[in-house]
Amino acid sequence: MDFSLYYAVIFFILGIAVTFINSLAGGASALSLPIMILLGLPPTIANGTNRLGMTIGLLSTVFNMKRYGFIRMDIAKALLPAVLFGAVFGTTLAIIINDLHFQVLLAFVMVAVAIMSSMGIDPLGKPPEAPPAKLGVKAFLGFSFVGFYGGFLQVGMGFIQIFALRKYSGLDIKQINGIKNFLSFWFLFFSSIAFFIAGKVIWELAACMALGAILGGYFGSKFQQKYDQIWVRRVIQVASIGLAGKLIFDLTVHL
Repeated sequence: MDFSLYYAVIFFILGIAVTFINSLAGGASALSLPIMILLGLPPTIANGTNRLGMTIGLLSTVFNMKRYGFIRMDIAKALLPAVLFGAVFGTTLAIIINDLHFQVLLAFVMVAVAIMSSMGIDPLGKPPEAPPAKLGVKAFLGFSFVGFYGGFLQVGMGFIQIFALRKYSGLDIKQINGIKNFLSFWFLFFSSIAFFIAGKVIWELAACMALGAILGGYFGSKFQQKYDQIWVRRVIQVASIGLAGKLIFDLTVHL
């Protein structure tokens, strides 16, 4: 793909939209990754470029959410080692996987994302009344899996984190979103470095996306104080199914 003003504008707008949606709920990679692939990026390079763009935006989001008091740093810091541990293995797999296999997996996962976005916040059962005093073995393994998935595919990661964090902590959705964005920033930061070293990032496009993501993260953290998230979930549901269908159609054409 040749860099041009056309792509610069598209990726700038994509950065705003993705980080705004992720600030409020999650699942925006179900929109950005297939759009990048349909624009002509190889799937694994789209995966790396998308991560780097989102990392910058999440820095803005985390800064603002911490300022508004939405992040329980004690819980976030306790969970971070487990998430990063899993992300190491997930990122390694994401870098070595074949582009065709990744696109097939992505299409089916996007349908799952549409289903997840329609669930309530407690699909894993009743949450505790208060967060546990320390991270147990089961929780470490559970959040290591969360990190593995985030390092590997990332699509729908926001919903997976919301479900896991709600089951683990019992916190309200705004606090869960704060912790989710904190954890996402750190595993995306380290996985982005790995993708860059592996040569799977288009810097110009990632930079355009990152500039847009700064604005998206700022406005998303502001909107979280005032608005319901249901409309975000509906957009993700419809778009995920439509884009998944387009990816599968493209695969059948080329096979």
